[in-house]
Amino acid sequence: MKHALLLMLWLTLAILGGRESALAHAALVEAHPADGAVMEQAPAMVRLRFNEPVSLLVVTLTDARGRTHRDLAASASNGEIGIAMPPDLPRGSQILSYRVISGDGHPISGSVVFSLGAPTGSGAGPAAEGAPGVQPVLWLARVALYLGLFVGVGGAFFMAWVAPDLPIAKAERCLVGFLAIGAIAAVLSLGLQGVDALGEPLTVLARLAVWTAGWRTSFGPAAAAGVAAVLVAWLGLRGSPGSRWACSLAALAGVGLSLALSGHASAAAPQWATRPAVFLHGVGVAYWVGALIPLSLMVRQAPVRALPAIRRFSNGALVAVAVLTLTGLLLALIQVETPANLIATAYGQVLIAKLVLVAGLLGLAAVNRIWLTPSLAATDGPRGKWLVRSVAAEIVLATAILALVGLWRLTPPPRALAPATEAVASASVHLHTPTLMAQVTLLSGRASATRARIVVASGRAEPVRPKEVTLILAKPDVGIEPIARQAQNMGRDGWQVDGLVLPMAGPWQIRVEILINDFEKASLAGTLTIRP
Repeated sequence: MKHALLLMLWLTLAILGGRESALAHAALVEAHPADGAVMEQAPAMVRLRFNEPVSLLVVTLTDARGRTHRDLAASASNGEIGIAMPPDLPRGSQILSYRVISGDGHPISGSVVFSLGAPTGSGAGPAAEGAPGVQPVLWLARVALYLGLFVGVGGAFFMAWVAPDLPIAKAERCLVGFLAIGAIAAVLSLGLQGVDALGEPLTVLARLAVWTAGWRTSFGPAAAAGVAAVLVAWLGLRGSPGSRWACSLAALAGVGLSLALSGHASAAAPQWATRPAVFLHGVGVAYWVGALIPLSLMVRQAPVRALPAIRRFSNGALVAVAVLTLTGLLLALIQVETPANLIATAYGQVLIAKLVLVAGLLGLAAVNRIWLTPSLAATDGPRGKWLVRSVAAEIVLATAILALVGLWRLTPPPRALAPATEAVASASVHLHTPTLMAQVTLLSGRASATRARIVVASGRAEPVRPKEVTLILAKPDVGIEPIARQAQNMGRDGWQVDGLVLPMAGPWQIRVEILINDFEKASLAGTLTIRP
C-alpha cells in the first residue's frame, strides 16, 4: 500500500515539474535539399527541420535504381534531423521517406524527393500514414481505457468518500470489472501505439520493437500512470476504510496524471496552463462519471438510505461542473483558436457533438437535483424509479461522450495544423551550383509583405557559414528593378530578411549573393513564382 502511494506521489511530482519545452503536433517546415530539388552533386546529408523536437522512428531511401536503403545514419537535435546519404547514389530521382513521433505521441510521416542530374521515375511512393485497421482498434482500446479510469477509479472514489456507509457488493464487483478493463486497455494501447508509430500492421503486435516504440512515445508514461491508478483503486476497494480514502484519492490523482502526460491538449502551449487544466478536467470527469453506476444501484436497492449520499454527491458535482466548464473552455480556446475551425475541421466537429451531449448530460443532472432527488423522501409513489432511469440515461450519454473523445486521437486540433498550413502557404525555391546551394523560402507565398528565410549549404548539403548573405529580387517584365536586402544571421535557422514587400504576383527573378570569406563570393540565381 505504501509503495503504491509513493508511486502516485512520484508521478505527481513528475508532471508538476513539466517538460522543458512546449510540444505540439509536429510538422515539417523545411527540407534541405528541398522537396523537388534538382542537383548536380549528391548531398552528403539531408536535413529535415520540424517546428518542434521529434524522435526519428523509421527512415528509408529508395534510389533511382529502385534499391531501398534502410540502415542510414541519422541524428536529431532541437527539431532538426540529419540523415546521412549513401556515397554511391545513381543519377535520377531519390525518395527519402521518414516517420517521426511528436511530443503529443502522434506519428508523422512523409517523403522528400530530390534528383541528381534530372528527374526520373522511381520505384516507391510517399510513406504511408499507417496500416489499415490499426486506428479503429486503437480508438476502441482508448475508449476502454477511459471507462477503466473514469468509471472504475471514479466509482472507487465515490464508494470511499461519498457513500462509505452504503457498501453494495454488486457495485464493487462491477467497479472491479471496469478496473480490470482499464488495466488491460492501458497495456494493450501501449503496443497499439507502437504499431501506429511504426506504421506497421496489427500482425506485428507481438514484436518487442513495437512495444519499445510505444513506450518511447509520450503515451508510455501515460499508460504507466493509468495502470498505477487502477491498481491503487483496486487495492482501496479491498482495504480498510482508512486505506480506501487514501488509495481512492491517490488513484483519482492518477487519472488526471494519465491524461495530462500525453495527448493533444496536454502537449499544447502554454503547458503551465494546459497540463494542470487537463489534470483537473480528468479528475472532474472521473468524479462525475464514476458515481453513476454506484448511484443507480444504491437508489434501486435502498432509495431512502441513499438520499444523504446523493445529496453529498450533488453538492460536490456543482464544484466538478464548474471545474469542467472552466478547464474545458480554456482547452477549447487553445485547441480550436477561431470559431470558424469548429465547422471547418474534424476536431471542431467532434467538439460540437461532444458539447451537445454534455448539454444533455447537464440537463439530466439538473432534473435529478431539482425534482427527482427530493422525491426519494416522499412516502408515496415509486421511490427512485425515475431517478434510476435518469441516471441510466446519464450513463448512456457519458459513454457516448467518451467514445467521441476517443476520436480526438485520430483528429489533430486546428492549432496543430497551423504549422503545416503555413508551410503549404509559403513559396520556396532551391538554388544551386556544383559547389554551393541555397534554399530561399518566403513565409507568405502571395503578393504582400513577407519574410524571407535563406539556408546556405555546400553542394553536398553540408553546413556553410558565410560572412554575409544578400537577397535580390527583380521583376523586369513590369519594370521593377532589383530589390536588394541584407539578410540577418539567425544561427541554426539560417539567414532572414524582414520587411520584404512583393506587391505583384507572377514570376520574380531571384538572386542570392553569398560572401563566403574575404576572398570568395558566390551568386546563385533562379525564378520564384508568387501567388496572387
